[in-house]
Amino acid sequence: MYRPAGDDADPTPAPARRSSRVRRIIAGAAGATIAVASLMLTSAVPAQAATTVRTYAPTGVGGGTTTSPDQASTKYQVQVAGTPVQAVRYTANRNNFDIARFASDSRTPTITVTLPSTTIDTVNVYPARYYPPGSVSVSTDKHTLTFQMSADAGLNQAIVMVNGDSTSVTGQPYLAVINDPLEDPAQRPNTTSASDGSGVNLQTGVLNFQQFAAKYLAAHPNSTAQQPPAAKTSSMAGKTVNGTAIPAGQKSSAGTLVSASSTNVRYPNVRMMAADDVTYALKAAIDTIKANPTALNTLYFPNGTYVWSGLMVNGVDGSKLKGGKLKIYTDDGALLKNRIQGYMEAFEPAVGIINSNNIEIDGRGVYDGNGVANYRSDSHDAYRSQHQGGVMVMHSSDITFNETYLRDSKQWNWETHTAKRVTFNNIKGLTPYPQPWIDGTDFASGQDITANGVFTLGNDDAFASGHYNPSDGFTPTAAGVWGNFQLGTSTPDVQGYANAVGAHDAVADELGFDSYHWDNADSKNISVKDTLSWSSGAGNSIRIGWSSWGYKLNNYTFDNFNSISQGAGGIFTQNSPKPYPRISSIVIKNSSFDTSRYGSGPIRLNGGDGSTQTITADDQATYGFAPNPDGSGATYTYTKTPISTFNLDNVWFSEQKPNSSPLNGTTNVTLNNLRVGGQLVQYSSQFPLAPSGIGSVTSTFTGANGQTQNVKAGALTNGDTWVGAWTGDQTKNNSSDLTLITRNTGVGLMGEQYTTGSGDGKISYIQFPLNSLTRAPSQATLHLTYVGHRYSSVPSTDTDQLLVQPVTDTTCTGGGTSCPVNTMTWQNRPSFTATNSSVAKSATFNLGSTVVAEGSGNHQGNPVDGRDITVDITSFVQNAYTAGQSTLLLAVGNAGGTNHELRFVSSEGATGSGKLTNATADMAPGLTVTP
Repeated sequence: MYRPAGDDADPTPAPARRSSRVRRIIAGAAGATIAVASLMLTSAVPAQAATTVRTYAPTGVGGGTTTSPDQASTKYQVQVAGTPVQAVRYTANRNNFDIARFASDSRTPTITVTLPSTTIDTVNVYPARYYPPGSVSVSTDKHTLTFQMSADAGLNQAIVMVNGDSTSVTGQPYLAVINDPLEDPAQRPNTTSASDGSGVNLQTGVLNFQQFAAKYLAAHPNSTAQQPPAAKTSSMAGKTVNGTAIPAGQKSSAGTLVSASSTNVRYPNVRMMAADDVTYALKAAIDTIKANPTALNTLYFPNGTYVWSGLMVNGVDGSKLKGGKLKIYTDDGALLKNRIQGYMEAFEPAVGIINSNNIEIDGRGVYDGNGVANYRSDSHDAYRSQHQGGVMVMHSSDITFNETYLRDSKQWNWETHTAKRVTFNNIKGLTPYPQPWIDGTDFASGQDITANGVFTLGNDDAFASGHYNPSDGFTPTAAGVWGNFQLGTSTPDVQGYANAVGAHDAVADELGFDSYHWDNADSKNISVKDTLSWSSGAGNSIRIGWSSWGYKLNNYTFDNFNSISQGAGGIFTQNSPKPYPRISSIVIKNSSFDTSRYGSGPIRLNGGDGSTQTITADDQATYGFAPNPDGSGATYTYTKTPISTFNLDNVWFSEQKPNSSPLNGTTNVTLNNLRVGGQLVQYSSQFPLAPSGIGSVTSTFTGANGQTQNVKAGALTNGDTWVGAWTGDQTKNNSSDLTLITRNTGVGLMGEQYTTGSGDGKISYIQFPLNSLTRAPSQATLHLTYVGHRYSSVPSTDTDQLLVQPVTDTTCTGGGTSCPVNTMTWQNRPSFTATNSSVAKSATFNLGSTVVAEGSGNHQGNPVDGRDITVDITSFVQNAYTAGQSTLLLAVGNAGGTNHELRFVSSEGATGSGKLTNATADMAPGLTVTP
């Protein structure tokens, strides 16, 4: 016989579980894509093997609810491997995203998206690293796009942006595609209903909450059970706050139940609960499971809608239950939605695992924090209310989330506070709204935290760690709190202050710890893998170290971490404003960062400088700062040590920002195989750094020969072209050609003075950035890779040499003032006069036997001679640096000879899908320097 937490009620039959398993053999799979502003039109795609696609039940339908609150997308019609999948509009605060969610047995299914009312001009699929131009196909009528989810991405999600990109943060709306793995049948409990209709099946160990709650509310209606808070002596009574004495007997006011539709409700007033609010029923259900530990271990939510104060699990030791853990399972049609919280200072996250251990949360239901509505109902400044996230694991250990779906969080999507051994598997936190404090994942005071598969839409940091005790703005001694009630002035609102303190204390009593002690341990061993995050606002891609209250932050590993649309910056470590955190190791590998909205360089490292940090006794006793290691509580100091290890390996950045990345206070920095704008970083200018107080920086790449090489000090060209004097060439811009060409007409030292006639002169122009230079170099060398020459009649033993002169694109032929590389032609090019004293010359080289005949286009398949032709241009670079130039533009010609027309590898010829077949990335024009 089980011991119930409440009286019995009439049984409620369990609803039939909706199941849909469809196998489709499709005749279309994505073979190719469209990205940025380039469309590939196609009407057919290659065949693909059969894919099993499972669509999800309508959210919230069941248990007496017949209509889902979800709205179908008005923009997108989605098919997955031929199976229609509903796209849902997320419109709580703007409509930045529509979501198409399904499960399948393939990580690379074909996705077909039709936009009946939208003409597709451009498409971008993210992460862009894995969906380059050519990976999306578009129908000839420009209303349907098709792509195959990337195997290389290793993700269950992709973001599709039609007629926009990641810089357009307000959405069009955009489409998020979520491809869950098929559910493991072992995760689903035995849902056989109890024979007595109570919802409590002692044979299967499962408590059916839908049945249980119906009986509980019938016996204990909320209208009778809910009582307002009673007046209570304030914890600040008899103390002086900012010069205002709080009377010794000061109490909070007695509370009143107010209408549920009331706004700006402040403690002790409380909104009246709806009749179907299952908050009290949840507590009774958990108490029933705890009261029957040898028989019960599963809390089960069938399809249907549940309105409450969130899934609060407080004080549950799952190890004492049958099987050693508490399991919570939601059917995929279950909607667990937060009410408008009782009052503005209340603490009601969508999921709160507090003071508990050995808990596993499974199932494909939806946890809805109702965050936007809660923000709109009450003021939400930090000094007026508790911090309140979506899923919060606090003072708990051995917790696992499998496939958990959270949406519309009030603040951070997912967070930990003093949590150990927590595992997140394929979790979602979808709050794509411009409201404050919507981080993706925020792991503070977490130890041995593993996240395998994370998809978040938010408004702030994609990942953060640090920010200990984030509710410290709402504490009795916080200046914002007592200042809000004018303490210290001639007209203090003591009663208002006492009520606010009462609100704080009510939550502290519920949790068992106050706001200064949410986090009271070091953070360490945090592993984040296979993630995709988007932000509608500011925030960083990875932020570690903010306000960590003197605790250590040790050993962070990110693998396949993908961040898009962050508005502040990339990888950021902070050592302020609260005590320096002593960060140790940060390793990021196989990851991608969309840098298009960054306001700074991709990296901002701020490590310790060896000075000391002081933590006072009052910091420890009152404010929850890291305690004295000797346990005395006395004031102590520690050294602000540098970050021990910072390692980037195979990390991709969409573009380099104009400014350098500052590296401060780090012992060992290792950068290997970085890519910027699709190019492997071989020169320091491609990823400029500004090191200070660094022990060592090692920057390497894997060359075409498979050998590891050091990144060369210098620059890769950021623009190159050739211009031709021949009648048919004079108006052409050739900046996308795969080769650079030189040919001297003999009119001028480099042929630069030729104007009219039948001459076939050619001059190349190459531009280099200088922003990576921190001083004028002692040596600078131009490198060009020789392809070959034009005429087979020219002997291979003929010799020539390159001539190079610095020029400006603001003094142009014909009197123009603008002739940049990307528009330059013979008729509008830099105007200059070459002399023997103004040019730099290469060593003489023979033309060799590699012939590249005219008329073969960009000569993609031709052999490449491969010789590195170098020119000492030290004085040119020194002069440009001294003059404060950000770039150096060079004119390149050859000294000449009968029918000497020479070709060299251009930047486009060295990299990309259309490069020269026989060229490698290290053949691009480059500038090396010696400090």
